[in-house]
Amino acid sequence: MEINIPYYEDNTRISNSSLGWFKISPKYFYEKLKGNIKDEEIAAFKKGSMIHMYLLQEDEFWNNYVILDYEIPKSKEQRLFCELYSNSIELDHNLRLSKAFLGAYTIKSMSENKILSEALKLYNKYTDYIKYLNIQDKIVISWNDLAQLKTIKQNILNHKKAKTLLFNDSPDCETHNEFHINWVFRILTDTNTNTTIDCKSLIDRFIIDHKNKVIKLIDIKTTVSTATFNTDSFWKYEYGRQLAFYWLAIEWYFNEELKLDFTIYKKETYILAIQNNGLFTIKVFRIATEILNDYKQEITELLTDINWHKLNNLWEHNRAYYEGDGSELITNDTKRTN
Repeated sequence: MEINIPYYEDNTRISNSSLGWFKISPKYFYEKLKGNIKDEEIAAFKKGSMIHMYLLQEDEFWNNYVILDYEIPKSKEQRLFCELYSNSIELDHNLRLSKAFLGAYTIKSMSENKILSEALKLYNKYTDYIKYLNIQDKIVISWNDLAQLKTIKQNILNHKKAKTLLFNDSPDCETHNEFHINWVFRILTDTNTNTTIDCKSLIDRFIIDHKNKVIKLIDIKTTVSTATFNTDSFWKYEYGRQLAFYWLAIEWYFNEELKLDFTIYKKETYILAIQNNGLFTIKVFRIATEILNDYKQEITELLTDINWHKLNNLWEHNRAYYEGDGSELITNDTKRTN
């Protein structure tokens, strides 16, 4: 399996997320893949990413995050002093302090010693903020963030099923965390010929027990409420389609990379739901096979339509518009379910 482009940078392949874009509209899908529509950074997503990395890639976590509690300067002069000090290439610490102070404040009459003294006070007060300004490649978190992460991990260890899925790795099992698979999906075209679509998946975790012939797929979700996750979030965000898409990726991985018979393995699918507030409650949901089979059918239909739009280079409307009279029929099957 060749991976030359990082997962989130590769717009040449179809992901589960891009299937969601296509369901909004072919035009939205097209513009997203072209990079003309940018993702919004939502606090919940950033927190979810932090939790994922802490649980699944703890060594990698500390390469990407740093704990820093800092006091933010209260005036524009204080902020400018910190920025000037941070950006300075002056090697002499005292001279660097004085120059930053003189650049930030209008000085009428003050001795050099007094300037240095005042600058040193500001530096000592805002040292952590200055450190923050110097951090270019890490995300700053607080001690409270770390305490929450530790609580989540402990709650998982206290949950009899979550613990076995996330931390009880057996030496007899093949385990993958944050596993990137570039794979190929084959569809049958209207001309009865096979065509392929390049796809990609970044799977939270899956475990292959070769001895007992079992594959366990585990996806971590953060949610505002574990109590209503199975009746609300699961369906609203179509997590079943995401998991079905992952199974197609794993099947390809088995057949093409491992050269093993995928059909003889039992498949188990789990979502580990973490409440991202309050008591950080943990729940594990096992996903029924029939739900995944329904979504696999939907994936096939979506990829078939995407292939049609690519072949015809038509993106303004959906396929039914081009093949029909331009109207769309509303039936009981199209009513909102969430």
